[in-house]
Amino acid sequence: MAEFDFKELVARAHFDYVGPAFPLWWKNNKTKFVFPNLMGIGRELILGGRYFTTLKVADKEGNQYLFPNEPLLSISLAKTIVETATVGKERKGTVKEYICTEDYNINIKGVCINENDPEIYPAEQVASLKRMFEINDSLEVISNPFLELFEIRNIVLKDIQFDEMAGEQGLQKFTISAVSDQDFYADLTEREKTLKTLL
Repeated sequence: MAEFDFKELVARAHFDYVGPAFPLWWKNNKTKFVFPNLMGIGRELILGGRYFTTLKVADKEGNQYLFPNEPLLSISLAKTIVETATVGKERKGTVKEYICTEDYNINIKGVCINENDPEIYPAEQVASLKRMFEINDSLEVISNPFLELFEIRNIVLKDIQFDEMAGEQGLQKFTISAVSDQDFYADLTEREKTLKTLL
């Protein structure tokens, strides 16, 4: 059986880039890692960075799905701001009436490959991704320390793309976009806390 450097394979297939391996950071720091937060992790761990990591999710019935070959993850975050223009020569700019932090956007890039025979199309891995994407519900993230740092415990898959692999019949690169999904009861708990502080 041939040996593959999956990280290099994924990086070269998508953008000829090799990002930092997050599991290596986790291995070196997990003993002193007490509670997920973004303090003391290092400048390289920022929104928009790309990190190789094992990603496993589960549906509501408990069926688990593993993304093939340690895909690259990147995370971004934005805000929705309702702005109203003001009138008058002394007042410049706009009034920000409503500011809301949106869901995290998660970008997942990876490569499917038939390890037993790289000349054969990786149909099983592609079919597994297809089945995962067809689930019209949020998926629970199973023990992923990178997503846990941002308190992302559920995701919803929004878009999947299988790109062409010219001259590589045994490879199939994929890109999946997803968003974080906060539990409804967690939203209610947060609202109750906010109301108590206002009263």
